[in-house]
Amino acid sequence: MLFPLSALSIVLAVLIILLCCLIMAKFRQAFDKLKIPLAIFTVLGGLLVYTVGYMPDNASEPLDVWSVTLRALFSTCRIFIMESDIEGINEALHSNMFFLMVASLIHMVGAMLTVMTVLSFFGMKFLSRLRLLVANAKQVYLFLGLNEATECLIKSLKEKDGSRLYIVVEDLEERENDDALVGKLKEEAFILLDHDWEKLETFKQLKIPARLLKSELHVFALSDEDNYNVQTIYRLFNQACRMEAGNDNIHFYINTRDEGIEKTLESLNQEHGTHHEFKVFSLPDLTARQLFQTYPIHDVVPMDTERAVACSGFTLFIAGLEPTGVEVLRKSIYLGQFIGGEYRAIVTDEAMNRKRGHLFNKYPEINCNYNIETHEAGPGSEEFYRILQENLPSIQYIVVALGDDQTNMETAIEIQRLIHRSHLQAPPIVAVHIRVQEDFEHVRASESLPNLRFFGRNTDIFTENIIINEGMDRMARQMNALFNSIYHIEPADNWGALDSFTKESNRSAAANIPTKLRLLGLEMIEKGDKKGAGHRNPVNLMNYLVGERLDNLARQEHLRWNAFHYASGWISWPLSQTGDAKKAKDLKNKRHACLVSWDELEAVTRHFNQNPTYQQLDYEQVKNICKILEYCGYEVYERSPEGERPKA
Repeated sequence: MLFPLSALSIVLAVLIILLCCLIMAKFRQAFDKLKIPLAIFTVLGGLLVYTVGYMPDNASEPLDVWSVTLRALFSTCRIFIMESDIEGINEALHSNMFFLMVASLIHMVGAMLTVMTVLSFFGMKFLSRLRLLVANAKQVYLFLGLNEATECLIKSLKEKDGSRLYIVVEDLEERENDDALVGKLKEEAFILLDHDWEKLETFKQLKIPARLLKSELHVFALSDEDNYNVQTIYRLFNQACRMEAGNDNIHFYINTRDEGIEKTLESLNQEHGTHHEFKVFSLPDLTARQLFQTYPIHDVVPMDTERAVACSGFTLFIAGLEPTGVEVLRKSIYLGQFIGGEYRAIVTDEAMNRKRGHLFNKYPEINCNYNIETHEAGPGSEEFYRILQENLPSIQYIVVALGDDQTNMETAIEIQRLIHRSHLQAPPIVAVHIRVQEDFEHVRASESLPNLRFFGRNTDIFTENIIINEGMDRMARQMNALFNSIYHIEPADNWGALDSFTKESNRSAAANIPTKLRLLGLEMIEKGDKKGAGHRNPVNLMNYLVGERLDNLARQEHLRWNAFHYASGWISWPLSQTGDAKKAKDLKNKRHACLVSWDELEAVTRHFNQNPTYQQLDYEQVKNICKILEYCGYEVYERSPEGERPKA
């Protein structure tokens, strides 16, 4: 035995095990990095100790090198099964304190390595519970299910802040033979709780310490199973609303195409007087959001920054009206609005007659308010290339989203061939929806396809910047507070009481701030970002928000606001139909009297006795950008020439 069996040896063994548990709970990643060097140290140290120990104590005795070496090697191996051969060494060394101290240290390291290795491979549940017991974090991220989306988001979150606590709920019985699960657990350093998340009823079932549940808690349901995501989040949200002394500000994130869940969660918040946050999104929605965040529309439209207007219209070509294509169309409508240029979209699909009716029924006024051309033409057909070739000189942006990677890639390559033959002075960018980029990386790197852009990978979509985006929410929240201050609403920051559509409307307005700055020839950079700022000095934004520039930005804001509502399914509310309504907004029926042209806003102002006028509100929205950026920690700089821009 490592120690003679006694009360002292039992206490020492327990202490070693507890110490190992503590190390594994707090420093798992450090152990994974150091276990090989420690094992080498133990082996070399053991060989040295036992070789010295087995040397004859009398110089006159013959030395059998092989015998000593084999005995030392055998005794060294026994260290890792917590056995000791110290008693068998030469008696002369039993009184050598230095020798015994070194030997004890080596045996101690060997014992700890053995215990921690066993815990690492066979104590997953125990280790997770132990880590949960000793964990302490201000931000806790709870993921329902271990999948690719979960892994991608955890990686993204860890890049920004390693002090957060990540907990994943997964049924281990279904994945007991999944060796990859162990690897992911080690690599991402999250806590794994063994529970069937699809049947989860309450937070208590997870036995998470109360102090962690009262931290800033984010709960994610990111699986591909829409129904399970909705049902589980509904149960947890309902329980959170009923907790008498629980966390009153839990953030829920639901991956689903079920639009009704928003109203359900809103009702629960109102019923119980709670303010839990929630974001509902779908994969097509996230894909389109990532596309335009990575490759903004305002970067492909020429601007007259002296007047804050576009020098041309914006024309978008979409190949495919699958769910991703629909979301790309919707977002392009309100991101592609500029004074000085008309919005135009050309959409092709081989089943357009069927899909067009569904699109315009769900968003009834986008067809009559915007120039949207729809054509029944599949990829590779003569009609498809005829439509594209006829309109190519005016197209700035092409999106290929036909449903599968291979078809998307083949179509994008053919489009690039057509562009190359056309010898355009300013060829459009071609954004192709690719879920698994590794299969086509060689194509992307090809010099013959310079305008090709990839979007839609899970590693690009499930990121903190897309899913959580606290910076954008902070701007949207401040935007709402400044708007409330105009009407002297108390408290001005009533974000928790807003309905989900109004929150999303504020987010849309905040997301348009970079576009407005682009119209002025400016850009926003976080304070302290020396790499982004380069050698430039910040400018005073208020000096730019005057005269014709301010007028045009206010008009552009109204265009964007109209487009966001139309692309969200809202309709105009003619004054003749408003009756004795006190407000211009009818949330229940999704109609608004302000969904008119800029000039017609004056009549709406008079009808509702609005003060300040609706036009003045657009002016205030623009001027408030200065306060919003200052509040959120941004500075404004003149936009660098394209060739001098700092690389990301």
